[in-house]
Amino acid sequence: MKFANPGILISASLASSLLFSGRAFADLKPFPLTAGQSGTVACLENPAISYTVYLPPAYSTNGTPLPILYTLNPSGGGLVSTFQTVCASLNMIVIGILNSKDGATLNLVLRDFYAVPRDVRQRVLFDPSAEFVAGFSGGGENAYIFSRFWAQHVAGMFAMSGWMGCTYGPQGTIVYYTTSQVQTNLLVARTTGTSDNYTQMNWLAPDGSFLVSCGAQVKDWTFSGGHSIPPDSLKTTCLTWLLTNRIPAGETDETNSFAQADNWRSRAAAGQTEAVLRECVSTLMNQPRTWFALEAQLVVDDLMTNFDSVRSLNVTNLAQGDFASDLFFYSALGAATNEDWQRYDCDLKALTGITGTSGDRAGDICYVLNTFGYPAPWLQISVGNISSQANVWLREDVPGLDYSMQSRTDLVNDVWQDMAPSTLDTNAIWSATFGFDPGSASGFYRVGTIPTVGISPPWPNGFNGP
Repeated sequence: MKFANPGILISASLASSLLFSGRAFADLKPFPLTAGQSGTVACLENPAISYTVYLPPAYSTNGTPLPILYTLNPSGGGLVSTFQTVCASLNMIVIGILNSKDGATLNLVLRDFYAVPRDVRQRVLFDPSAEFVAGFSGGGENAYIFSRFWAQHVAGMFAMSGWMGCTYGPQGTIVYYTTSQVQTNLLVARTTGTSDNYTQMNWLAPDGSFLVSCGAQVKDWTFSGGHSIPPDSLKTTCLTWLLTNRIPAGETDETNSFAQADNWRSRAAAGQTEAVLRECVSTLMNQPRTWFALEAQLVVDDLMTNFDSVRSLNVTNLAQGDFASDLFFYSALGAATNEDWQRYDCDLKALTGITGTSGDRAGDICYVLNTFGYPAPWLQISVGNISSQANVWLREDVPGLDYSMQSRTDLVNDVWQDMAPSTLDTNAIWSATFGFDPGSASGFYRVGTIPTVGISPPWPNGFNGP
């Protein structure tokens, strides 16, 4: 049962066939374009969502994996045509995310951020150590969001007259939050026209200082002009800097990652799902922007097509830190906007096992739970060690919930009364112990849930809704 937006259940047999298909780059799913072509492509999982693509002349599904560039336009539609000439010479794949634009609701933007890279990962051969995002103006702002959405995969970004979207504080200073942080070693190339005084004067220096404080590498270029996209020569310079300064894949990483993925899939099929999930999440957190992270993401994507299977796992201490929290928070939010309810529920489950966070996602999680619903808890009960005592417990499937107990003696003529049992809440398990009323002929009990009220930094730094 779900409190809102019931999910579509996938049978265990179907989930198994999805997960253990032996997927490798030699078995990429069908793609309608070939080398040298551009066009619009519909996502396989959600055909209502499309994106634009350019495949450079050297592209081949059995050749050398190429760099890939996602592009964002403040007017929508991506920037494939804008980058096509430059990326043809650099042999870079270009993707245009259509619904990232000024004025679009954040849910719509994040819907595409979730769906498009997921589709590309299954259908296009690319180098995961050279995954980049570029955006102009408001698209540059969204490029920072994209880099945090896929923080374990994006190696660098190219902001053209773009800013981070942070806000002024009460003393006129720009305020940055933990939810604005970018992944360590993110490469940030920035260009600004010499007469683009608003961006130059207000945002370049403070944004740059904050990015450097996060461990990002920042390099700036200017060109003669105003608030505009730089000329192709400067685009080439910036993209070349990103390509040159990324950490390239090792000589055997591609082959070894395929072997590791085969190992994960076969072990999951043999019943070691929990161990596999933990190893994949550890790989994502500790080996970002690598072939291993890409394969770990693909395995996690498949594991999370079956909530019934993931729900039974012990995810206590699955990972630590804000980037681990964001990995599943953004995935949950993206899944919800795509009505991908199996993965949404699985992401919520994973979030219960993330520790050591700043707490700045509390309000965002509350928003998501109230907006999209969440699975009802599975209760278990046993007789206590003392006469007339009972124990109730549940394995937590959702982060940020408050639990309560009520009782009544008659389901028809009585009303629910609040109880004050002895409780224990450990993130992974909630339990309560209470005594039966010896003077009552019958008793009925229920557990209620409500999202914990929390506060997150205001958008665009936090989320708190569209």
